[in-house]
Amino acid sequence: MKSIDTLRKEIDAIDEKILDLIRGRAKISAQIGKTKRLSKTLVLDKNREKEIIKKLKTPYEIQIFKRIISESRKLQ
Repeated sequence: MKSIDTLRKEIDAIDEKILDLIRGRAKISAQIGKTKRLSKTLVLDKNREKEIIKKLKTPYEIQIFKRIISESRKLQ
């Protein structure tokens, strides 16, 4: 059995990867926002959001992604 310290180090490493991905997503979301403004497209795209949510399997994943989508919308 792994120690709590070892497991926490594994979580820390995963957290760093997650943060890198979230930062990358935020950067792209801002670019999408700029493109939407230039093309006079609405920020909210319910079909796209449904597409994303449909791929998720657990309430845990859905809750996290709803927050990510909400924050991405703010960046746009």
